[in-house]
Amino acid sequence: MLSCGPDSSAKRKYTQRALGVMASYIGTVFASTYTVRHWHPQGWHLLLAAALPTIPIVCLAFVVARYLREEKDEYQRYLTVLSFLWATAVTLAISVFSGFLQSYGSTVELPAFTEFIVFWITVALTRAVQSIRNRGGADE
Repeated sequence: MLSCGPDSSAKRKYTQRALGVMASYIGTVFASTYTVRHWHPQGWHLLLAAALPTIPIVCLAFVVARYLREEKDEYQRYLTVLSFLWATAVTLAISVFSGFLQSYGSTVELPAFTEFIVFWITVALTRAVQSIRNRGGADE
């Protein structure tokens, strides 16, 4: 996470946990995609291949919740919650937009991982904006 000051112990732990879960997400996406493209599973096998990459996403929610519980600085918790609210709003807007495109008959489809990437880019951008906004002036 981007921040103005030194990282707290909770933030360092969060970063380690989140990177591990994100690595598992990338691994499950590649494994599921490879499986579907090469073995063409059907039925519950296909459902399992589609569900596997969602497990790390749910795990990330637990990682964030744990960070919020461990972080002692109320202001840092507030900034994190604000970043995640913005990311949720942007991701939901893109998901709804994509859904309406499909319901209106468009053949344009976003890649399956678009929402995940948009979410984390939005988190990073909002944290960067918060960091810039929170800098003290030259007279402080």
